[in-house]
Amino acid sequence: MRGRARKKDHTPVMQQFLRAKGKHPDAIVFFRLGDFYEMFYDDAVHAAGILDIALTSRGTGPDGSKIPMAGVPHHAAAGYLAMLLRHGEKVAICEQMADPSTVKGVVPREVVRVVTPGLCLEPDALDARAENFLVAVTRDGGIAALEVSTGALRACAVEVGPQLVGELVRLDPAEVLVESGDSKLETLCRDSLPQAALRTLPMNETLDPLHQLLPERAAAVLLAEEHAAEAACLALAYARTHQMNLQIHRATLYAPGERLVLDDAAVRNLELVRTLEGERRGSLLELLDETKTPMGARTLRNRVLEPLTDVQRIRRRHDAVEMFTSDPRFRDEVRAILSGIGDLERLAVRTAVGLATPRDLGIIRNALRGASHLDTQLAERPENPLDDVLTSLRPEDLCADVQMLLDQALVPEPPAVDRQGGIFIDGHLRELDRLRELSTTGKDVILDLERRERVRTGISSLKIKFTKVFGYYIEITKSKLDAVPDDYVRKQTVANGERFITAELAELQDRILHADERARALEAKEFLELRRSIGEHAPRLHGLARAIAAIDTHAALGEVAHARGYVRPSVDGSRILSLEDSRHPTVECYAAEDGFVPNTIELNPEATRFMLLTGPNMSGKSTAMRQAALAVIMAQAGGFVAAKRARVGIVDRVYTRVGASDHLARGQSTFMVEMMEASTILRGATDRSFVILDEIGRGTSTYDGLAIAWAVAEHLHDVVRCRAIFATHYHELCELADRSSNAANYNVAAKEHDDSMIFLHRVVPGGSSRSYGLAVARLAGVPPVVLARAKTKLQELEALHQSTDETASSQFALFEAGPPARSELEATLEALDVERMTPVDALVTLARLRDLAQRDDD
Repeated sequence: MRGRARKKDHTPVMQQFLRAKGKHPDAIVFFRLGDFYEMFYDDAVHAAGILDIALTSRGTGPDGSKIPMAGVPHHAAAGYLAMLLRHGEKVAICEQMADPSTVKGVVPREVVRVVTPGLCLEPDALDARAENFLVAVTRDGGIAALEVSTGALRACAVEVGPQLVGELVRLDPAEVLVESGDSKLETLCRDSLPQAALRTLPMNETLDPLHQLLPERAAAVLLAEEHAAEAACLALAYARTHQMNLQIHRATLYAPGERLVLDDAAVRNLELVRTLEGERRGSLLELLDETKTPMGARTLRNRVLEPLTDVQRIRRRHDAVEMFTSDPRFRDEVRAILSGIGDLERLAVRTAVGLATPRDLGIIRNALRGASHLDTQLAERPENPLDDVLTSLRPEDLCADVQMLLDQALVPEPPAVDRQGGIFIDGHLRELDRLRELSTTGKDVILDLERRERVRTGISSLKIKFTKVFGYYIEITKSKLDAVPDDYVRKQTVANGERFITAELAELQDRILHADERARALEAKEFLELRRSIGEHAPRLHGLARAIAAIDTHAALGEVAHARGYVRPSVDGSRILSLEDSRHPTVECYAAEDGFVPNTIELNPEATRFMLLTGPNMSGKSTAMRQAALAVIMAQAGGFVAAKRARVGIVDRVYTRVGASDHLARGQSTFMVEMMEASTILRGATDRSFVILDEIGRGTSTYDGLAIAWAVAEHLHDVVRCRAIFATHYHELCELADRSSNAANYNVAAKEHDDSMIFLHRVVPGGSSRSYGLAVARLAGVPPVVLARAKTKLQELEALHQSTDETASSQFALFEAGPPARSELEATLEALDVERMTPVDALVTLARLRDLAQRDDD
C-alpha cells in the first residue's frame, strides 16, 4: 500500500487511519469521518470496484501523489458492508470515540470490531431464515460451528473424508478456518465449499480460549472431545481478535451419528434446502417453511438437515404437529401471535454487545408481549404435547420483568437511531419531561416573562423579541429608558431605543434554545443504560427465543400438513418402509391439471427390501425414488408425510446416487463422480440405511457399466442388506432380482399408442424388457430420418445380441469363476487383499487380470 510512508509525514487524521490499517492489514478499514465511512489508498481502490462507487482523492501523500479515497454514507453503510462480505472481504469498523462538537483538535478514533463473512451481526448482511456459521476445521477431524449472531457454538469430531464433507455441506458456512499446514484438508474444504471465504490459521497451543470465553459448564462440555475442543478454540480465538465483545450463550457437543446422516450428495440430489440450480424456490425447505418468526425458520432448516433417530423424540414432535393440524382455530390463533414476534434470538445478542437500536428494543418488547400471550393460549389446552417446551416458559423465563422495564420506558414505535430523540414516553424521566416542555412551550414561557417584566418595571411598551443573531432580548423605547431597572444589562443600541438582557432571560434562552438538543442527548444517555440493563438478560431471552422457535416450527408443519393433505407417519424401530400412495411433496405442487400420480412403496426385511426399478427415461423413476427418501426425512424430522399412509422404521443414513453432475472444473467426469458416490455408499451404508441409486454405470462402456451395476446391486443386497431402490436401464439386472430372496423387480409403466409414448408414472410389479428409447427420442423432436436409421440399427443390434448370448453371459461369469491361473496371474492374485476390497475395487483389479490373461494368450 502506498500508505507505507512514515506516519508522521501525514496529517493527524491520516495517521489515525494508518494506525488502524497497520493493526488490520488484511481488512478494508471503514474510517468514520463525520457522516461518512471513508476508505483510503488500496482499500479505496479495491472497495470502489466491488461497491461500484466513485473513486476520488483526499489531499496528497508524503510523495506528493494524491491519496485515493472512496466513501459510503454512515446511514447506508449496512448495505455496502453486506456487499463486501458477500465478496469474502473483512471490514474493520473504525469509529469516532467522542462527539466532534465537544472535542478540540482531532477526534479520537478506534477500531471497535472487525466484520467478516462468518462474524457478522448486521441484519442487512444476514439471511434472517438461515444461520450464518463460522466453521473451524482441524486436521484430526474436529469441527466447530460458531454463530455469533445467535450466540451459539457447536462442535463435533468426524473422520476426515466424506463424513467431514457431508458435515461441512450441511452447515453451509459463510467462512471456514482450516488448520494450516495441511494442503489436502485445505483443498477438501475449498472444493466442498466453493462459496465460502476460506482462511488458514495455526492451531492454538493451549485451550485457553475455551476457558476465557465460555461459561465453565459450557467449556467442560466441549472438553469431553479433544478434537472438537481444538476446533472450538480455533474458532473462538479468531472471533475474539475480531469481535471486541463476543457473546456465547450456548455451547453443545454433538455426534453426527445421533441423527439421520445426510451426506452432501443427499442434501444436493434431494434438493432439501436448494434446488440443483441453487434456488431456494422449489426446494423441500421452501415448501415446508410456513414459519412466522426468523428463529422458527432457522429451527425448521436445522430439523430438515438433522432428522432424529430417537423414536420417542420423533413421536413427541408428531404429537405437537398433530395438535396444530387437528385444531385449525387454535393453529390460526397461535400463528397470529407468532407473526408479531421478531427475531428475539439475534436481537438479544445485538443488545448484549451494544449494537441494538431503540427500534430493536421495541421489537424485543413486542416479542415478550407475544410470549405472554402464547403461554396463555398453550396453558388452556388440557393435554398439551408441548409440555417439554412449556417447562422452559416458567414465569421467570417469560422475562415479564424485562417486558415491564421496556413497557415503562419506550414509546409505542421507537426510532431507528438513538440520537434523534423520541425514544421514551412522557413521565419516564422528570428532566426529560421538563426539557420537552421547554422545547414545545418556550413561546408561552417568554410571554409569561414579558407580562411579569411589564408589571415589575411599569413599562407597558416593554417587549421581548428574538433574532437569530442576538437571540432573545428586552426592547425598551427611548422615552422609557429612565425606568429601566438596574439588573438590566445593555446589549445593543438601536434607532428607537435600547435592547437589554437579564439573568432570567439569559437562562431561559439557554434552556429554550438548547432544550431539544439537551433532550436528545439525555435520551441517548438513558438509552445506553436501558440497553445495558436489557443486555444482562440475554441468556434468558435466548432460552425464551428457542421455546418460541420450537412452537413456531410445530405450528408451521401443522399448517403445511393441513393444507397439503399430509398424513402422520408411524415411526418405530423396525426396518420397514411402507408408503401407500406416496407423493413427491415439491413435484406435486407443479404438476399439471391432471395431478400427480401417487405410488406405493413397500420395503420389508422379511420380504422385499431391495427394489430393482426399470422403465423408460422420463417415466418417473427418479421421482418415485426421491419421494421415498423425502418421506423418510420428513418423518424423522418430525413432520407429516405426503402419502395416504406411512410407516417408517428408523433409518440411520440416507444415501443417493441420482442424476448426472460433471465436476469438470475439478477434472472429474460423470463416471468418476458416479464411482466416488458409489464408493461412499458401499463403505458407509448399514442394514438400517436407505439407499436410492439411479443409473449406476452409464458413464462407461455397456459391459463395464453393466458389470459395475451388477456388483454394486449384489453387494447392497447380499452384504449391506439395507433398504434400497435401484433404478437401472440395464434390463439384464432383472435376473439378479429374480434369483434373490429379498429383491423384487418393479417398473414404471408406459405404453406406446400410434407411434407416441404415454407415460403412466405408475410403479408396478415386474421388470421392463424395453427402454422405449426411440419413443422418447420421438417425443424430444429428433428428425424422422434419424429415427428411421436408429430403428434399423436397433434391429441389427438386437439380432447380434441374440447370437452372442454366450458371450454376454461370460461377462457375468467374471463374478463366479476365473480361468486357470498362470504364473504372473498367480502372483498378482496372491498379492490381493480381498477382505478390504469393495466391488468397485474388484472391478478395477479384474480389468488388470483380464489384461494379464490376454497378454499371456498372445
